[in-house]
Amino acid sequence: MITAEAIKSKHSDVFTYLHGNLGSSAANCRVPADSCSASLVFVSDAQQIAQAFSHQPAIIVCLSTVSDSLKAANDQTCCFSVKVMPVGMATLLKYFDRKSARFTQWGQQHPTALVHPDARLGSEVCLGPYCVIGANAVIGNNCLIGAHAVIENDATIGARTVIHPQVFIGAGCEVGADCEIHPHTTVGGDGFGYAPGPDGRARKISHLGNVVIGNDVEIGSNCAIDRATLTSTHIRAGTKLDNICHIAHNCDLGEDGFYTAGFMMGGSTRIGRRFMTGGNSVVTTHVTVGDNVTLSGRSSVTHDVPDPGAYGGYPLQPLADAMRTAASLGKLNEIRKNLARVMRHLNLT
Repeated sequence: MITAEAIKSKHSDVFTYLHGNLGSSAANCRVPADSCSASLVFVSDAQQIAQAFSHQPAIIVCLSTVSDSLKAANDQTCCFSVKVMPVGMATLLKYFDRKSARFTQWGQQHPTALVHPDARLGSEVCLGPYCVIGANAVIGNNCLIGAHAVIENDATIGARTVIHPQVFIGAGCEVGADCEIHPHTTVGGDGFGYAPGPDGRARKISHLGNVVIGNDVEIGSNCAIDRATLTSTHIRAGTKLDNICHIAHNCDLGEDGFYTAGFMMGGSTRIGRRFMTGGNSVVTTHVTVGDNVTLSGRSSVTHDVPDPGAYGGYPLQPLADAMRTAASLGKLNEIRKNLARVMRHLNLT
């Protein structure tokens, strides 16, 4: 729940108060068509504004470009404007997030949670059913550990981090403060490392390193982050991984990167700060990608990319060139036919 007065006093850097009852409070956030008198509603155009007003919600937040349409509001609804809607949503939706209730519904620590006597738990740690905390593991204050999660021996989890059900954190791995790791993700499985023996059969290379995750990192569901062979695989502070991403052994992901679904990378690759990529992109082994690089979806990186900028395609090109290449591919058969005619006309065939 949040009051209009709290929005005005705490978040004036994001929202501009327009008019209405600052005593209004919202207990939920809904789309305009489903809103009610206890709702906070985000609207982006005149049609949504009209739809919201028909339900008389407690609080309306509109884009500043359409704020003039709110002049006819009733006095009970409190109206704010925001310049960038996603920033407004990021600021306010957390007030309606009841995520902690999923973890605390059985009490602070479920009796089936298995905690090694040598593990160290901070204050207000929530342990869900059948979770496992290994020897010498350290769990920071106010962490939420979901059902069937496994935190192996010597692992460290920073304060206020959320580990969702069925997450695996391998031995010796480190997760920073204020992180969130979603279900079915593995942190610290062995990397894909083998050497052919004299008989031609693969010999497994043991992975003795770990994974180190910085503060304020979020990792989606069904991701796999491999431990290093001898050192550490790094995911640095502020990085966000979507679902179904694979980070290979010995990799280093710089601060504040955005990795969308299906991203894959080979081992021993380093990616700079503020990296952004569309879905299903691939970065090969043993390359370095510099700071402030953006990849379009389904791009493939097979060599170093030292310079900042937007890139796309395979082979990788500057984005403008990649878009022209993609547009040309649909006409490739026609181009070949026309070229064959020219060659015949010039008697070059």
